Amino acid sequence: MNVLTLQAIEKSFAELHVLKGIDLQVEKGEIISIIGPSGSGKSTLLRCINHLETIEKGEITVLGTKLAETKNGKAVYLPEKQIRKVCVKLGMVFQNFNLFPHKSVLENVMEAQIVVKKMSKVQASDISMQMIQKVGLEDKLKAYPSQLSGGQKQRVAIARALAMNPEIMLFDEPTSALDPELIGEVLQVIKNLAGEHMTMLIVTHEMAFAREISDRIVFMDEGRIIVEGKPDDVFVNPEHERIKTFLERTLN
Repeated sequence: MNVLTLQAIEKSFAELHVLKGIDLQVEKGEIISIIGPSGSGKSTLLRCINHLETIEKGEITVLGTKLAETKNGKAVYLPEKQIRKVCVKLGMVFQNFNLFPHKSVLENVMEAQIVVKKMSKVQASDISMQMIQKVGLEDKLKAYPSQLSGGQKQRVAIARALAMNPEIMLFDEPTSALDPELIGEVLQVIKNLAGEHMTMLIVTHEMAFAREISDRIVFMDEGRIIVEGKPDDVFVNPEHERIKTFLERTLN
């Protein structure tokens, strides 16, 4: 069952054409890693899925609801209230954590549940503690972001997203802001989610991780999907010259 369908997605920032006719379908429980050089449109693609950016043309269908479609040559969206209702089922983890510095770990994870889902503090606290335990930070409930390592901050961000009970998780380069020795702890949390069959789209530069965890690899370059296939087909027997060059530079 498709939980996400993108058709002919076009996105520009002023004169910069960032996404050029992107087509992608994601099935429930599927894990897709999106790789490619910087500036290829990977992060913008995730932000368009989550309605943090809007598209100019194309069609976006999330969990059976068509959020945007092209009419008279440009994308027309559903009313904002309906979009928010769907997008709350999408969890987003950013590369720079985006935690509230003045709130504790527990308060950071509770916040969206209270503000967006209108949950009681007791209910939000119960769910938050479960999610914080899930990412292995139960001893940091009262700590503030300034007291955490980068890896711990990112695990809090993942707990915050999971606390909203999403059906699809979007990871935008979740380890790119981390010191090398801290990357493993974040990747392990994502691997655990994979074991639970969470649907995930992961923009990453961690090639070995992408190959290990993914059902499918999407390689983007200059705003287009150049290659799409199973990890071994992409990493072991790449047929396209552009991905061969990219992999030689990143794996050596």
